[in-house]
Parts: sequence; structure tokens; C-alpha cells
Amino acid sequence: MVFAAPNEALARAEELLAADPSPLHASVAHQVIGIWQRDFGDTRLALAHLRRARDLASRADSPEREADVLATLGVALVHSGRTREGLAAFERGVARGSGHTRARVLYRRAYVWWVLGRHGEALEDVRRAIPVLRQADDVIWTARALTLRATVHLALGSVERADADFTAAERLWDTTGQDHDKADAVESRGLAAFRSGDVPAALRLLDEAEERYAKLGTPTFMLTIRRCEVLMAAGLATEALAEADAATAALDGIGGQSTRRAELLLVAARAARLADEPRTSLARAALAVRLFAGQRRTWYETHARLVLLEARVATGRASGRLVADAAAVAERLAAFGAPAAPEASLLAGRIALGLGWTADAERHLAVAARSRHGGPPLARMTGWAAQALRARAAGSARGVLEACRRGLDVLDDHRMTLGASELRARATAQGAELAALAQEASLVSGGPRRLLVWSERWRATVLTAPPTRPPADPALLSGMTAFREIAARAEEARTDGGRPVPALEREQRRLEREIRSRTLHMRGGAPGDGDRFDVGRLLRRLGDDVRLVELAVLDGRVHVLLCGQGRVRRFGAGLLAEAEREAEHVQAGLRRLAHPGAEARLPLVEAAGARLQELLLGPAAAHLGSGPVVVVPPGRLHRVPWALLPALRERVLSVSPSASSWLRASDTAPPPGGRQVLVRGPGLASGGAEVTELAERYGAAPGADAYRGPVRGASDGADAGIGRAHGELGRMDEGIGRVDGEPRRADGQRGGTDGRLGPAVGALSRMDGAPERTGGTLGRTDGTPDPTDGTLGRTDGASDRTDGTLGRRDETPDLTDGTPDRTDRALGPVGAYSGPGGQAGSPGRPTPRPTVLEGDAAGVPRVLRELDGAALAHIAAHGTFRADSPLFSSLRMADGPLIVHDLERLDRSPYRIILSCCDTARFASVGADELLGLVTALLPLGTAGVVACSAPVNDAAVVPLMLTLHKGLDAGLSLAEALRDARAALPGDAMHQATGWAFSAFGAA
Repeated sequence: MVFAAPNEALARAEELLAADPSPLHASVAHQVIGIWQRDFGDTRLALAHLRRARDLASRADSPEREADVLATLGVALVHSGRTREGLAAFERGVARGSGHTRARVLYRRAYVWWVLGRHGEALEDVRRAIPVLRQADDVIWTARALTLRATVHLALGSVERADADFTAAERLWDTTGQDHDKADAVESRGLAAFRSGDVPAALRLLDEAEERYAKLGTPTFMLTIRRCEVLMAAGLATEALAEADAATAALDGIGGQSTRRAELLLVAARAARLADEPRTSLARAALAVRLFAGQRRTWYETHARLVLLEARVATGRASGRLVADAAAVAERLAAFGAPAAPEASLLAGRIALGLGWTADAERHLAVAARSRHGGPPLARMTGWAAQALRARAAGSARGVLEACRRGLDVLDDHRMTLGASELRARATAQGAELAALAQEASLVSGGPRRLLVWSERWRATVLTAPPTRPPADPALLSGMTAFREIAARAEEARTDGGRPVPALEREQRRLEREIRSRTLHMRGGAPGDGDRFDVGRLLRRLGDDVRLVELAVLDGRVHVLLCGQGRVRRFGAGLLAEAEREAEHVQAGLRRLAHPGAEARLPLVEAAGARLQELLLGPAAAHLGSGPVVVVPPGRLHRVPWALLPALRERVLSVSPSASSWLRASDTAPPPGGRQVLVRGPGLASGGAEVTELAERYGAAPGADAYRGPVRGASDGADAGIGRAHGELGRMDEGIGRVDGEPRRADGQRGGTDGRLGPAVGALSRMDGAPERTGGTLGRTDGTPDPTDGTLGRTDGASDRTDGTLGRRDETPDLTDGTPDRTDRALGPVGAYSGPGGQAGSPGRPTPRPTVLEGDAAGVPRVLRELDGAALAHIAAHGTFRADSPLFSSLRMADGPLIVHDLERLDRSPYRIILSCCDTARFASVGADELLGLVTALLPLGTAGVVACSAPVNDAAVVPLMLTLHKGLDAGLSLAEALRDARAALPGDAMHQATGWAFSAFGAA
């Protein structure tokens, strides 16, 4: 009962002792209390009760009872760090017991051998115990022994043997009522899933075990250790460090097991090293080494020494002595059969390489490289990293690239088993060294094209992989609803009283943990991540006019890869660290300029922009040409306001996390129907004024869903549109003529190579300057546009609407020559939605008017329904970026925050989305070069273009920017073109200029 219902067992044992029992029964009661204190409380009290139980068993003259108590006492002594005394107690217990009792003693000694890391002795004792326990039909203890044997097999890397024993044990547990042992079986299955490389299953099973333990009131220190190991493998090292430190403090608070304390320190040391906190790692590892040595736990002590050596190297203490120490650790780990042995050999080889000891390095790296052909993914990664270093030392760039390719392929397959975008992103950190080695080899021997390929190989990979939608889990959906309610109440309390409410914030954090935990359980699809990046395809899509600027970072220096005109060129630029500091100064300046009275800072911000340009673009700034520019920065530079750089300030400019992501966005077709959504959240200083004006301009009412928009809508396919510029028709100098039935530019050249017809700034015209009717679109009979803003009007030259958009107030089609305003095609950029009406249906059919959501209608469930599959969405709402948990970054809706986890539930995110609020373009840079945030959640789900903001902005100054932006979209421009024109149209004061610079266009729509 002490495991099935521990608190009840404790109470009944205490009741029994109060009734003055016989020595035999009192011995049982004291043993139960000792077990409870050993596993759930104070080990000092545990030892006192167990010694009393031993003495009472001796008085009762019961050798079997004494042997059983001695085994329990031996476990407690080992856990308290008194290994020699504990093993001596086992010797007496084995001698005193017989038959069935001795088998139970042998099982518990096998457990102690496992705790001590002496796996051979553990397997021998459990081998002797299991047949006797089975013969006695002792189901519970047989299941325990099988579980222990499986755990030892896992420690030795024998996953298949472990799985067989776990399965057999689970069948036995199903016939018992031992809830604690059943929870332990679930925990063990989680460990097995982790060892086999299934991180989502491991997290799910460990969370299930934790729930079972919680119902029993059982502390979970061992489970915490295992969970931390899984978190580290998933790239969540910082989280693992926090959990390990918290568990250590809790254990110290109850005077818990010294053995568990040492193990928690070891896992904290490993987590700190992976979290780039070498000094913390050094301190935790040194203490763990001392504790393990005192406990005579050589297996664990050797592992702790490995982490200690890694921490010393990370703090810059490489020396010949460290090479020898790492080699000695590798030999001892190999003798134990520990899977970590290749890591130690790799460390020794790395240190030797750094010292120029090539012969020693080759010897150690060759040993480490053997692991590349077998074992779990991360072990194979270690082997390929060693092989790449061997090739580099031998001067073989080809060998380096091949090893890096093979290693990253292993990690690709592992990454694709992860469903959660956060885990996919963070797992890429495991490949950072291989990616860096490949880029270095490419720079030396392969030229700019090869460097571009390897820069793309491990950049923003999450955005190019098929997304995994969260499951339709009722508990997850319920948790997200509860989270919104609690978060809204907490925000209301802060707004009304100016102070947070601790109880609400605690509940909000609990719900966040629950939501995140459930999403981490998602499994990915099949291994592989689709097509590889193709430089030729990129260059064809860019054509002669567009330039793509990809920034690669090698050894802390920025290298500019300038793509366009059929070639890739490389330019050297500044240091990344200096650019990051300058970007922070610029962000601070933009924050100041968002408030009136800071005009004097404008020249300082502009000067900082010029310095940023020199650091980030260097001489490449003079070779950008005159056309549009796509910037692909590394993750650490995504907060740069690129429009502030002098060379980019007046250009059509878009930003993309990777060239692959940009290609994918440019291939994305808009959805049919051209549906639009305008959302206004609560609490905006401007009241979300642009939403009101846009709704009035488009003739929409809140909740309305039918409106005949202007003449121009989306193209009818990704490659069917013909480019427009500035809303003008009939410009000969920038237009497209028709030659032999094919749209062409005025100079006779075919339009861009990326599937668009016409240059980015070109308008459609006939060769005589009159508008051409192509695919059924309608121009004026005299060939000139009526309104001054370039929209098409009625045949009498007047526009029905004062804002220049076309449409009669009775919402019937305008007629010119008896044909409807639109038939089956529209003028607009390729694959882009242009104009508020979206795509038209059949002739004469009204196109949807925008849906406007505000007030109570702007609740998260309704907003998500309307966003799903929309052609254009505009959201004016307060944005909050969560650096601590980026997938809880949010937009404030009427019923609480709309978070990234909500967006991931969309079947298809809006084709274009405008986020007119602060901090929506902020990201967390994680893994090798991955980004987590609102914008990057949308891009894999069908969004081809986003306008978002990377800094706090003035709400009132946003309104004219957004209105002019929409005017450009109405005229058929892309988001980048419309944003460029909107910036140019802003007033010249500092606040409006800063507002324009803070917004960026992402993607290719």
C-alpha cells in the first residue's frame, strides 16, 4: 500500500504503532514509515525508522522479516550517500533471507547497482531474482523486476530489449491495483520513447506519469530528471535548467535523497552548458562530481566529469591537460558501455585541433566518428560532426561538405518527427556546428553560389516544412478558452487598478504550461522536408530587376550574398555584434520618436541607419540596382528597420526569413472569392480609426458579408495576373504592350521571369497607350481612366463614390457598352489580391464586401473563423511579444488574447494580412537560425505577404499610413509597393517618419 496509496499507508502505520503492536507488526509499520520518508520526505527520519524496524524484526526472531527490512535500509543508505553501509546491509539481507524473500532482496540490490551505475551487477542480480518471483506468482515484484531490467538496458543503449521488458511489465501491471507502479511504468515508457528518438511521445508519456503521481501526492524528482533530459534533446535547455534548479531547491527543502540531488545537479549542469551558460554549468558540474565521488557512483561521476570538461572548454580554458582528461573520460565511458562515450572522444578531438595537435585529434575524432552509422539521431550527429572535423583537418572541403550533408540529413529526419513548430525550431541548434562548418568550407572553396546553398540549408527550415496542425483535443481547446478568460481578467485588473492580481497571473501561467505541454506532444509527418533549395530557380524568379540580399554570418562577420541578374555575388560587411548593438540603438530611437516632442532625435536615428547600412550591406549597397529588393537577414537581425537604411529607404522592399520562404510565398496562389476581414480590437489610442474609415470606404458594416467591391479584384490564379503600378493605366513608359497576343513591356521584352507579366512598377497598356481589355476586364471606351487616382469610373467620366473606388450606391453593376464591370479576370500583380472586392464570381454576381469585426464581435473564435481562408485581413489590435514564450505572443481581442497557438489551428491563414499594431514583427531567434513569432506562424499556413511592425509606434500616426497602404492595394500594388508609397505620402515630421520605418513587408505578395 505504501506505493499504491502512500498517504493512507502512512496514516495506518502510525495508527498501528499507537496501538502497541507486537515487535513483528511494529517492524512492518516502521518499515512503511521509513519507505514513505525515504521516497517522499526526509532521509534522516527514514533511516531512523528503518533501523528501528530492523531491530524489531531481530527481536521478533524473524530472519525473513529482517532480510526484507535490511534491503529497504540498504536502499535508503545508498540514497543518503552512505554507499558502503548500504551495500553491507544488502550482504546481510541476502544472507538472512531465503527463497522468495531473497529474490526480493536481490531485486532491490539490483536497483541499487543501477543507481550506482554498475549495470553489469544490476543485470546479474535481477537475472537471479525474476525466475524465483515468477515461480512464486508474485506479480507485483515480477513486474518491478522487469521494469528495472528494462531501465538498465536503456542505460546501456539496448532499446529493443528494454521495450520488450517494458511491454511484459505493463501487461502484469494491468492486473494489479498498484497505481504508483503503473505511473512508474508510464514514466519508463516515456524514457524508452526518448531513447528511441521519439521526443513527442516521450513528453506525452512523462506528462501522463506526472498527472498520475500528482493524484497520489508523490514527489517526482526522478521524473524531473528524465523530463529535463528530453527537454534538452528538444532544444529547450533553458527550460530544463529552470526545472532542475527548482527541483533541487524542493529536494533540499525536505531533506531528500542525496543521490537524487547529485543527479539533479548533473542534469542542471548539462542544461546550463547547452543554454550557453558555461559558468553556471561549471559550478553545478563540479558539485555533482564531488557528490558522486562521495557516493561511490563512478558511472555518474564520469558523466559529470565530461560535462565539467565541456564547461571548462566553453569558458576558454583549452589546454593539453584537458585533452588527456577528456580522453580518459572517453575510455571510462566506453568501458561502461555508456552511449555518451563518442561525445567525450569528440571533445578530446576538438581540444586537440584547437591546440594544433593534428595526430592526437585524428585519433580521438576517428573513435567518435564510428557512432555516425548507428544509434539514435543525436548520437549519429555526433559521429558526423567528428567526421566533418577530420575532413577539415585533412584539408578536404569535399569531405567536410559530405559529412555535413549526411549529418544534417539525420537531423532533418529527426526534426520532422516533431510536430510542434517550437520543437522543430529549437532542435535545429543540434545542427548549428555542421551548418557553420559547411559554410566555412563553401566560403573557402565553393564560391558565392555554394555559400548561398549552405546558408539556406539551415536557415528558417521550419517555415519550409509542411505545418502540423494541433489536434482537435477537447482538453486543449478548453484550456485555451480558459486561458483567454483568465488573461483578459488579469489585463482588466491591471488596467483598472494599475496592479497585477497574483492569483490570476498564477492561473494564467498554469494554463500556459498546460497548453504548451499539449502542443509539444504533437508528432510530425514523414521524414524528409521536400524539395531542396535551387539557386537557379531563385535567380530565374528574381529576373533582371529584383535583387535578393541574403546575409550570412561566418566567424562573427556579415557576408552579403547579392542575388539577381542571373548571378550571385559576395561582399564583405561588418561585424555582427556591432550591427546588433547599432540595431538596438535604432530601436530605442524609434521608441522615442513614437511620442511627440522627440524631433531632435530624428537626425541621430537617421545617422544610425547609415551606420547600420555600412555594417550590414557594406559595398553591396552600391550594387542593388534600381528595382525591388528582398532582404534575407539572419535571425538575430530581424528587428532591424530595413526601410531606415539609406540605400533601401525609397525602394520597394520586402523581408523574408529565407530565400526558400520567399520562393514559397511567391508561388502561393490567392484563395478564390477575394474575401476580406477588418478587425478592430479594444483599447487602441486611435480607436482603430483606420478600420472605421476603411469600412466606410468599402461600404461595409460590422458583421456584413456581402458587398460589391470595385472593378479590380484578385487575379484568377497564381500566374494569371498582369502587373499594375500606382493604379494608372495607359503609361507608355512603364506599360506592357500586346505583341502577337502576348503581354509585353513597351520595350518589347517579356515581363519578369518569375511568372509576373510586366515589371514591378509597370502598368498595363496597349501599344497605342489605351487600356487593353484582357481576359474580360473593362476599360473606358476612350482609353483613359476617369478618376485621378487611377481607378476606373463610369462612361460619363464620373466616379460614383467620392473615394475614387468604382460602384453605384444601388450596388448594381455599372455598364459601359452593355457588359458588366468585370467578367472573369482582373488587373493585378501575379498571385496577388488587388482591391477590396477580391475575386469576382460570374458576370453580374456581387463580390463579397469586407466583414468588419469590432466590439463584442471581435472575439477570438469569430475572428479565427473569418480569418481562415481570407484573401486580405487587416487587424488593428494591441500586440504583445513574449520573449520568454514566443508562441504566447498575442493580439488583444474582445475576449482576451489571440495567440500564436490559435493561428496554428487555421486551415489556411489569410493570403495577405496587415497587422497595424506594435511589436507584431518581433521574433525570438532560436535554434540554428530559426524565428518564432506571429509573422512566422502565418507564413507556413498559406500567408504570402504580411505587413507588420517591429517597434512601438504612435497609434494616431499609423492611421494615415494604413489608409494610404490600402489605397495602393486598391490600385493593384503588392504589399511592398503599397508600403513604399505609403511611407512616401506621410507627413515629414519625425513621428510619422519613424512610424513608416517601423513597418516592414514580409513575403512576396
